[in-house]
Amino acid sequence: MGYHKIIIYGNYLEFYEYERDIVILGGRNRSRYSDSEDLGSGGKNSLSGQEKLGKRQDNARRASMAFRRVVASNLGGSTRPLLITLTYGDNFTELKGAYKHFSSFIQSLRYKYGKTFKYVCVPEFQKRGAVHFHTLMWGLPFEIFLQERKTRTLARLWGRGFLYLKETDGDNKLSFYLSKYMAKAFLDPRLKNQKCYVASRNILRPIVWSGVAPVWPFLDDYLMDFTPIEDRIYDTKWMGKGRFRLFKTSN
Repeated sequence: MGYHKIIIYGNYLEFYEYERDIVILGGRNRSRYSDSEDLGSGGKNSLSGQEKLGKRQDNARRASMAFRRVVASNLGGSTRPLLITLTYGDNFTELKGAYKHFSSFIQSLRYKYGKTFKYVCVPEFQKRGAVHFHTLMWGLPFEIFLQERKTRTLARLWGRGFLYLKETDGDNKLSFYLSKYMAKAFLDPRLKNQKCYVASRNILRPIVWSGVAPVWPFLDDYLMDFTPIEDRIYDTKWMGKGRFRLFKTSN
């Protein structure tokens, strides 16, 4: 029986199946090693410049996919998020300081509206170099959206430039929208040793199960009621044939 992995987020379920289990390598700090983690026979330091670039791009793709799942975990419910874009009036370029400003903005929101809302936020650098934040927020009073143009309440709480507020339909496309900026941030050298995104503690996270267990046949029986929206078989270097299926489990 091979290795399996299930990832559940929002209305989606990803099901991975492999012919063989993950190879366990002794004497390495990183004990689990799969086809997607091949660093070459000479190790990490032996990679050429082009290979290192390819590795960074691959890591960015994986990080973007993981982030997209986080966003999608919070979509599809009865509460539709607001899309809030925060921009500096001056050319503020220091991300660490910008994160402190964003944290102060969140504290002001909590003081005014309570602590039940949740958010996920991705930074971006504008062409002029200034930091720019793309934020999804759930649970703020909807009256904010209706009145912001007149009252500028959120803009005053931000207090460092401009704030753009947009109502969303809560569709899963929002996860792709934000993950595009997250992948861009991941590759930006200005974000070295900085977070590529921040989220509130009450944000929902994907549920992940993995390993070799007798639960998989029962899961197959459950998934028979659904038609996969993606189903593909591929070869892997270390784990034999792989199969990926993506299901949408509710409307």
